[in-house]
Amino acid sequence: MTFEHFSVLVMTIPLAFVVGLFVGSFLNVVIYRTPLGLSVSTPRSFCPTCDRQLAWWENVPVVSWLGLRGRCHTCHQAISIRYPMVELATGAVFALTAWAWHGTIWAAAYCVLAASMLAISLIAYGGQQSPLSVAAIGTGLAEVVIVLCGAWQHRWTPVAGSLVGTALAVAAFSMLVRLDPDGDDLRGHGRSALLVVGCWAGGLGVGDATVAVSSGIIVYLVCLVSVRALDRQTAAAGASASAPIGVSPSGHPVVTYPLVTGIAVAMVVSLVVGT
Repeated sequence: MTFEHFSVLVMTIPLAFVVGLFVGSFLNVVIYRTPLGLSVSTPRSFCPTCDRQLAWWENVPVVSWLGLRGRCHTCHQAISIRYPMVELATGAVFALTAWAWHGTIWAAAYCVLAASMLAISLIAYGGQQSPLSVAAIGTGLAEVVIVLCGAWQHRWTPVAGSLVGTALAVAAFSMLVRLDPDGDDLRGHGRSALLVVGCWAGGLGVGDATVAVSSGIIVYLVCLVSVRALDRQTAAAGASASAPIGVSPSGHPVVTYPLVTGIAVAMVVSLVVGT
């Protein structure tokens, strides 16, 4: 690693982390509102207990939650620790993405995809179906950045790969929709994430994409086996075994939704092997 490369990473990784904190704050809004069909832009952030709109100083990522000691300034009801955890997780993923892409502008596109995947995953783990718009908007924005990066640096291979990957993902998503229009089978819960991972993996190159996709498939299969084992264990203990297909009555969200878990693992693996 050259000194110039090192200095770029020293600047971009902390910057990516800070940007990720603020994006994570926005993702908290997306995760809460989009499954309910609410706008993510209006009204401003509010306390879900007393409905008071929050002041700017109550919206500073992590810092506000710590300063308020995890409680609303007005009604003093507890604010879930999930909010700062999402912000920190987004910051960490953005920093990892910047490191994996060596601090280049390409990292911006993959940060957008990572943010979309975080939102889809957390909505799924909350037991709700993520709207297609979350994946579609994130993938579309990332594709725009990838095309601009390719045009600027005259690197068209990752551009073509991401477009092909997205097209294949759209086909796979459409197939799942035809097989299960209402999304009742939760083995396919979070299926819109296919668009995100298609764009993501397509731009990696054959080697890294193969490793990432293979790891995702393995995790998917492990989750399916785990769901069956947990179902049998819970049924043997006397609990109802009449849950919908692919749902573990024991309530382990990571294994209950194997598709979104497999995709998330594949994306993380690609960041590690591609560095």
